[in-house]
Amino acid sequence: MNISKVLYTLRGSNRFMLPQFFRKSDGEPVLLEGEKGLFVQQIHESDDVPLQNGATTPGAGTPFIPVDGKNTLSFEITGTSTSRTIVFEIAGPSGKYVPITAYSVNDPSVSAQQTTGGSNDLPESWIVQIPVGWSFRTRVTNVAGGNVKVSGKAVS
Repeated sequence: MNISKVLYTLRGSNRFMLPQFFRKSDGEPVLLEGEKGLFVQQIHESDDVPLQNGATTPGAGTPFIPVDGKNTLSFEITGTSTSRTIVFEIAGPSGKYVPITAYSVNDPSVSAQQTTGGSNDLPESWIVQIPVGWSFRTRVTNVAGGNVKVSGKAVS
């Protein structure tokens, strides 16, 4: 069976994979449908995660520590600042923060350990996975001409 064919066969118009299972008999994907042909969608409970709340000066912000298995964090950068630099950092059991790579939600081929983007007019969205027992923060190292807000959702 060609795994790449099976994994990427059923996609919607937005190129995201559609909910599916694979027939045991031939390995072909079968679309999951609910009542009246609607797609079955798995719902995950999420937690709001405030990382920076209107920062106007450089600072470490509020760390995120995963609980209840909610270790996938999607976050958005907004604000009124005309320039900013936000560094993505993670700390293990030692408590020492080091840079971590996050991935753009809009374009998963883009990855970075920091960004200078994100505003109320053009928000930036990122995603990162945090191992259980570790913590994550968005440290503002530069901000001018306004504020920076970073908030997210954590899911399992």
